[in-house]
Amino acid sequence: MSAVPQPAPESSSDGPPEIPPGIRRSQEAYWRDLPQLLPLRSRKREWVAYHLDERVAIGSDAAELYQECYRRGFDGNEIYVGRIEYDELPPWEPIDLDAYGEVPEEDPASIPPEALP
Repeated sequence: MSAVPQPAPESSSDGPPEIPPGIRRSQEAYWRDLPQLLPLRSRKREWVAYHLDERVAIGSDAAELYQECYRRGFDGNEIYVGRIEYDELPPWEPIDLDAYGEVPEEDPASIPPEALP
């Protein structure tokens, strides 16, 4: 007996995917604290991690902050790591990509060798 392939579930095109409630709560805490965080920004304090309403840590590397959150046993659906920078829109607001126009395809020959991995 052969298995009949099933179509993949269709994603809703009605809007952006829903943000898990824990991540949204962490994003709201980040947005609430952002005015106090902006003056603290430096090379050593460029990123901040939140778990729900708690600021977990500030650091220079987002990956290290994620590792710290996971080391503490936090659920990935309850953390948010964001760059400390001014933004007009909160992180849960969708971005209008059409406002950026069409992205041209880059000719690989035009990429300088020092930019290649």
